[in-house]
Amino acid sequence: MLTYAFESIQMKAFSGKMKTDYREVVQEYAQKGWRLHSMNPIPGHDGMALSIELIFEREA
Repeated sequence: MLTYAFESIQMKAFSGKMKTDYREVVQEYAQKGWRLHSMNPIPGHDGMALSIELIFEREA
């Protein structure tokens, strides 16, 4: 059975860049035995991404 964890990374309002480096988040989860399953943009009212959701999985 797999279990999942979710991490949201906010985007900067004007530049559209991530406030946190997603690579560091992925490395932190990998050290704890998680695998990156997917990255999903969460759109705002103007169509620009407000955040990116990282989904991790591992065996329970």
